[in-house]
Amino acid sequence: MMKIATLLVALAGCAGMIKTSTSTSSGTGTGTETGTFSGNNDVTMPDLIGKSEEEAIAAVRAAGFRQDAESNQMLECVDPPEVDGKVNCQSPSAGETVKAYTLVRIHVYRPQKIAGAVVRHQLLALLGKSPDEAKRALASYGHDGEIKVEPDREFHDGCGDDRVCRLSVPESGMGIHDPITLYTNPRLTISAPPPE
Repeated sequence: MMKIATLLVALAGCAGMIKTSTSTSSGTGTGTETGTFSGNNDVTMPDLIGKSEEEAIAAVRAAGFRQDAESNQMLECVDPPEVDGKVNCQSPSAGETVKAYTLVRIHVYRPQKIAGAVVRHQLLALLGKSPDEAKRALASYGHDGEIKVEPDREFHDGCGDDRVCRLSVPESGMGIHDPITLYTNPRLTISAPPPE
């Protein structure tokens, strides 16, 4: 019984000497952060979709994660938004509660570019533009081929007057020297007699 009492007194004496440890850590380009670290803190994952890589890293830091978000182009995205230079998927998901030491992975959308070609996302961006805006966009892609503008034979709902509603594009893709036709909605004319 005497040995147990001595052990308890010894442990009680040591309890006053135990201190909460502090650590200094720095992530990639984060500077230094000092504070109490348990490693088990729960944090809520912020929504990073639509943010630039820099904005996403700042949001991850502000949420209390222990390391910066890592850009990972191999992260699989399901039907992501495609805005050049913006995060279009993330892991963990927004709103998920995870440990502060969890690795955050983001995918930043970079559109495909092929030298000597106009690619699909560039062509799709022409729809809804005026013919002059579409011509300027094609020139910015390096296109120097012939551009025709013609009214389409069919009316396209949701496509305004004097807007590009359809394109003529070769099946094999489009080179920067290939001709293209921009089809606009046909102008509707009403041939009713004027009211009396």
